[in-house]
Amino acid sequence: MFGDWVKLARLPNAVTAGAGVWLGHACLPGRFAWGEAALGSAAMALLAAAGNMQNDALDVEADRINRPDRAIPSGRVARGTVMNAALALYILAILAGFSLGRYDGFLTVSMASLLWLYNHRLKAMPLWGNLAVAALCALAVYFPEVPHFPDYTLFPVLFAFLTTLAREVAKDAEDMAGDLAVGYSTLPIRFGEKAAKTVSAGACIVVVLLLPVPWLRLGYRAGYPVIAAAGLLPLLATIVSAVLRPGTDWHSVQSRLKWAMLAGMAAILAGVVGMQGAVSAAVNQ
Repeated sequence: MFGDWVKLARLPNAVTAGAGVWLGHACLPGRFAWGEAALGSAAMALLAAAGNMQNDALDVEADRINRPDRAIPSGRVARGTVMNAALALYILAILAGFSLGRYDGFLTVSMASLLWLYNHRLKAMPLWGNLAVAALCALAVYFPEVPHFPDYTLFPVLFAFLTTLAREVAKDAEDMAGDLAVGYSTLPIRFGEKAAKTVSAGACIVVVLLLPVPWLRLGYRAGYPVIAAAGLLPLLATIVSAVLRPGTDWHSVQSRLKWAMLAGMAAILAGVVGMQGAVSAAVNQ
C-alpha cells in the first residue's frame, strides 16, 4: 500500500520539483536562504504530488490501457481516496507558499490553478497541456525570485521549460493508444507522430544552442562546462538521434530526458555555487 502511494505521488518527480527551488536559490546573489528554500521546496513538492495524484484519479480509463498495473485501475487504491489526498496536498502546498509571503502564496495558488486546469482540460488538448507542465516546472525554479523578473534564474528557467516540454511531448507519443481510446487530442494524435518528433527534438536542440551562454556570458564556474560537455551534451545528442530515427522508442526517450534534466541541474549548480557575485555582475551589465 505504501509503495502505491509513493507511485501515485510520483515521489522522484515531486522531489525534483522541490529541488528546482533549491537550484533557483543557489543562483541568487548573497547568502543562501536555507529556511526559505526548505519551505519553497516543500510547497513545490507537495504541489507536484497533489497534481500527480489528481491526474491518476482523473485518468483511470486511459490508464486501464496505457498502465493497467497502476494503483487505481488495478483496484488497489480507491479513486475517491486519492482525490481526497490530492486536495489535502493542494491545501498544504498553498499554506506553505503563503508562509513565505503574499507573492509566494499567490504564485503557488496560480500554479495550483494551472495544474488543476491541466488535469481537467489541458492535458487532452494538443500542445497546451505540454506547455502547461513545462511552465509549472520552470516556475518552480523561478519561485525564489518572485516577484522580480527572472534575472538570476533565467537560464535555469529556460532549461527546465525546454527539457520538460520535450519530455511531456515524448510521454504523449508513448501514450497514444490509451489517449486515443478515451478521446484525447494530444499533439501526436491531432497532428501525427512527426509533429511530436519535431517539437521534442527541436526543444532539445534549442537547449544545446543555449548551453554556452552561462559559461560565456553569465560567469558560471568551470564546473558548468565540464558537466555540460561530459554529461548533458552527449545525453541530448542521443535523445535527438533517438527521436528522429524511424520507430522511435518513446519510453527510452522520456527516460533519457529525465537524466538530462538531472545532468543539467548538476551542471548549473556546479556553475553557480561560489560565484553569485560574478553572476550578479554579468546579469546587471
